[in-house]
Amino acid sequence: MSAEPGAPDRSELRVDPGVDECALATLLACQQRGALTASAIASLIAPLTMPGDGLQRLVLARHLDQAGDEFRLSEHGRKHLDGIIEGIQATLAPDDPSYVRRYRRETPSLPFAANTTWAEAVCVNVRLPPEALRPLVPPFFELDLYDGWAFVSLTASRLKNFGAGPLPAMFRTNFYQATYRAHVTYTDFRGRLIRGCFFVRSETNSPLMSLTANLLPEFKAHHCNTYPMVMARDGDRLVLTVDSKPDPAGRVVLVLDTAHELPALPSSSRFKSLADAYTYIVDFHDAFSFDPDTNEVFILRIDRGDWHIKVVEPIDYYLGFFSEGPFPPGVAELDSVFYFRDTPYRWLPLLKERLPQPSSR
Repeated sequence: MSAEPGAPDRSELRVDPGVDECALATLLACQQRGALTASAIASLIAPLTMPGDGLQRLVLARHLDQAGDEFRLSEHGRKHLDGIIEGIQATLAPDDPSYVRRYRRETPSLPFAANTTWAEAVCVNVRLPPEALRPLVPPFFELDLYDGWAFVSLTASRLKNFGAGPLPAMFRTNFYQATYRAHVTYTDFRGRLIRGCFFVRSETNSPLMSLTANLLPEFKAHHCNTYPMVMARDGDRLVLTVDSKPDPAGRVVLVLDTAHELPALPSSSRFKSLADAYTYIVDFHDAFSFDPDTNEVFILRIDRGDWHIKVVEPIDYYLGFFSEGPFPPGVAELDSVFYFRDTPYRWLPLLKERLPQPSSR
């Protein structure tokens, strides 16, 4: 589930109350036909009748330019009319391609369709007070709270056969990655709420893959580091380590008994059920970023297989990001840990969506 219904109220058109029906018809006539005389406008908009001073009021409002006895749509009027039409489209036809193109465009950030398999993965879910996480997330995204808590998930995985499209195995690569995902929502240009995540930190053990991530616009909000990383198995015991020696906030030690699946979430979890936790932590397909230079939100979509999760309890763990990172001491609490395997991933073309107006925040 990546989007929830929340379309604007279609009972009210967002038409500028300062432009009445005659004025709107006049602006449309001038947009379509160019410079027109008063009599030509009257003929085109009939049976509507423009008040005697109506054209002059449009000139005074800078919606029309007058040259002699002809009236032409001004640049100000063109933008004003475009905004009115956009408001009508937003209310009556928010999914019409011509309206969608006003705000959103598909811009692949890689010249190929990347795909891989998460051969072995863990998802460590940590809850925090919203005020602790809020400074790390741009204001265009709202924290997706559960039971009053904000959540960050550390997802660490062994990626197998990463590559493009149908490339054979000899041209693919394997590596480890760890990403810290803040759970957020974004209200798009149509007023629809989308659940997803915002990456607040990431690292890989591959200099090439870290460089690739840092060249992608969707990772512009932070720098992807390269650190020694291991996901090793001793029988049923799985050990994950990230050795970020110069940066204590990146250090991870996690020891799991993957054979011991818990029948339910641990009693310390804030989720009311495993189904609730799955819906919140797993059941979305979008990641967000923001480019302040272009005033655009980036939506990175994925097509993936299901996470067939096991709930496991760590034998031991240390998460530097939550104890020595950007949060006040002691505010982060471990909520739950998921383990899963053999999940296919495919990255879809990046979407760039402009905000309706420049942010003043």
